[in-house]
Amino acid sequence: MSDNIQTNTTGRLTPCLQQKIDKTRYLVEVHFSATSTQSVEDKLKRVILHDLEHGKQGRPRKRDEK
Repeated sequence: MSDNIQTNTTGRLTPCLQQKIDKTRYLVEVHFSATSTQSVEDKLKRVILHDLEHGKQGRPRKRDEK
């Protein structure tokens, strides 16, 4: 995965992550709200707990399987 800075559609520089899986390249732009009351750690905990409660652990990628 590579980290870099990308110019988004509004002309602002935003952090983004790129990952190529098989023949598809995924580009994830990061957006931070100026009015947010939660820390990144709080948000990640909330998302992880939600996924665990709803059985969304995902399945291993082919290269991770043995």
